[in-house]
Amino acid sequence: MSYRPHLLPKVRSEPLMDAIGGKFGGVKSRECYPCTLRIAGLVGQRCADRDTVVGAHTGNLGKGQSTKVSDLSVAGACMVCHGLYDRVLTGWINLNDDPVLKVEMIIRVLAGLHETQAMLFDDGIISVKGSVII
Repeated sequence: MSYRPHLLPKVRSEPLMDAIGGKFGGVKSRECYPCTLRIAGLVGQRCADRDTVVGAHTGNLGKGQSTKVSDLSVAGACMVCHGLYDRVLTGWINLNDDPVLKVEMIIRVLAGLHETQAMLFDDGIISVKGSVII
């Protein structure tokens, strides 16, 4: 049996996505998560306010026609960083063309994934059977 990463199960979780933006049940109920991507600074911009933070799908594994990657592959992203990552804002050209900036962006995206997952775990949004917080 061969391993097919594109066929891995995809998690869809409205509570997970809502938690990152500070929404529960579609109603803003508490402080948003911070922007964990923090890539705006790489192109001389600043992160937007915390209330613009949403879950940004970061990976390519499982991405396909009319489908996003798993909701487990999200990081908190402010409006500016999300726009840069999704190539909506023109600063992406600098991030993509400069090899040093590209590596730094990849490092920040991975750190953002880890940081967001740790916060989701700490808040009880995701769990791992038999695990403890230390």
